[in-house]
Amino acid sequence: MKLRIFCFVFISIVFFLNGFAHISDVIYDDSQVLEFYLTFHQENFWELLYENYNNGAEEYIPADFEFNGELFENVGVRFKGFSSMNSYPTEKKPFKIKFDEFVEDQEFYGVTKINLGNNFKDPTFLREKLFYDIANKYIPSARANFAKLFINGEYWGLYTNVEQINMKFIEKNFGESEDGNLFKGDPHGTLEWLGDNPEAYYGNYELKTNEEENDWSDLVNFIDVINNSSAEDFSANLQEVFHVQNFLFFSALNNLFVNLDSYFGSGHNYYVYHRSDTDKFIHIPWDCNETFANFTWNMNPYQLMHLPIFWENPPNQPRPLITRIFDNEELRDLYLMDYQFILENEFREDILFPRIDELANLIRPAVYEDTLKMFSNELFEQNLEEDIQFMNGIIFGLKSFITARRNIIEDQLAGFNIEDRTEGLFINEFMAKNESVIADENGDYEDWVEIYNANDFSVNLEGLFLTDDAQTPDKWQFPNIEIPAGSFLLIWTDNDEEDGELHTNFKLSASGEYLAIYNRDAIIPVDSLTFGEQEEDISYGRFPDGSEQWEFFENPTPGNANSFTSFDSEFVHDNYFEISLFPNPVSEKCKFVFYSAKNEPNNANVSLKIYNAKGQLVQTLLEDEKIENNSLVWNRGNICSGVYFYQLKTDGISIVKKMILK
Repeated sequence: MKLRIFCFVFISIVFFLNGFAHISDVIYDDSQVLEFYLTFHQENFWELLYENYNNGAEEYIPADFEFNGELFENVGVRFKGFSSMNSYPTEKKPFKIKFDEFVEDQEFYGVTKINLGNNFKDPTFLREKLFYDIANKYIPSARANFAKLFINGEYWGLYTNVEQINMKFIEKNFGESEDGNLFKGDPHGTLEWLGDNPEAYYGNYELKTNEEENDWSDLVNFIDVINNSSAEDFSANLQEVFHVQNFLFFSALNNLFVNLDSYFGSGHNYYVYHRSDTDKFIHIPWDCNETFANFTWNMNPYQLMHLPIFWENPPNQPRPLITRIFDNEELRDLYLMDYQFILENEFREDILFPRIDELANLIRPAVYEDTLKMFSNELFEQNLEEDIQFMNGIIFGLKSFITARRNIIEDQLAGFNIEDRTEGLFINEFMAKNESVIADENGDYEDWVEIYNANDFSVNLEGLFLTDDAQTPDKWQFPNIEIPAGSFLLIWTDNDEEDGELHTNFKLSASGEYLAIYNRDAIIPVDSLTFGEQEEDISYGRFPDGSEQWEFFENPTPGNANSFTSFDSEFVHDNYFEISLFPNPVSEKCKFVFYSAKNEPNNANVSLKIYNAKGQLVQTLLEDEKIENNSLVWNRGNICSGVYFYQLKTDGISIVKKMILK
């Protein structure tokens, strides 16, 4: 009986949001500096832009836009921003370009608006880009890259091209069927309770979609939950209406980068969108150009650099969402877990320094050519590495900030007990078309997923998530149940939660899809994969258990170790087909004992190999050799402690079992 063997491919976390190709990828390509050309046909276009900005109407004037030789006629152009507009010392102003303002249904590679930021108060041009790049790996965020802007043939400078948060963004991230309310928290979206009259909120928030319906009841209810839930009900109530985990991850990242021109400090620069698919609001960051502590919020450089992990606004500047989250032990723990994850996996010199150098090399020629930029070429180079003086304060250097802030945060985190024992959990085997292999407790043949705990300790799954949708990591939450060390748990993916606590609210697709376990923060995948078309009563699993290699099994093993033990009749009475190990766990030496079908000696040749938990070959003990005395003594030597697997192969037989080296 032959089995088809396929190479297993893990998806990266980037899949969460941007793993699928999108037509707009071309205009957010960050491997090159793009070139945008604006041509105004009005002689007084500059005066018109100023006039529209000053009257506050956000009106556009027409211009032609060219990119890569493609012309888009009569796009709408206006100034945008506040500090970047009013405090920028030259005519290099920030722009918003709307492609369908004067030409109905005109799009620019799948988008209708782009934002060109002038890198106000950023000599390096990189702050916003670096922040968005990390955020985009884990949560819905705008994309950013770089573009040289030409106005009527004249080079106007290097800009950051930032994705607009609108329904095009929503549909790309959450699906084309979305039609919920998108609110912008501006100018003072502090999420304070102002009563149940929607009009009380009109001055501090902007409804960006469904303007004709003008239904603010969902936002009012959201703010009501934030402010008026009891302490004991706060977490549960908030999670009913809000993707809390998404906000917790952003909050950790935001604090680490000391981005205070946000909900944390100034109380604006964010969106909340009411998702149609989940019936929950989700937070979306915006305008992150003053990260790396460039927005001082009346603090000195020492206070900014030493910003506490649980920093809150002063009492006279209430931010109830973050305050109540920090008052809740469960949510505080998730926040700390996210913080530690970012520090360990993203905010590191060996990761960020090369990226800074790479981006600086990319944009350097365009920066040097930019005669309208806010800072000199010398300050561009200096601020990549170190702090510079600016007015009465300093602008932190990118690399100096990362080094200092990381050391400070490591010291702060050392004061907390942060425990995340989810490593070693695997989606080990699954079946997306179960017709006759195994029935559930109700006698129904349902799809199933097997979870394997490769650790040498039990793991409680309560609070973890299982999902088949990368855009909805918190689709189904595990109940309060433990998997003992080295054991397996079967989950029924039958879209019928009423059948029991181990039945999910989704089914697997036999045509192929995404499958993942997510951590308690619903942001970080514990284990994830994409799989292709599946066949009836054939499972797909790791071999050995917990390794990186995936194979199809015509003899599925739900709830048990994966094995290729399938016997052709010509071998079943003659060849070895069982093996045991004594002792297990192994200290220094152990003995492998081999058994045949008749418990008799046999002249068959066997292979015996040791693999680590990643499926990598550690040592070959036998390679197509005969066994003497039906046993083999093995000295582990200097092989490190941990979970390993030993594999026995003879003609027609392959058996894999776990071993632990103490």
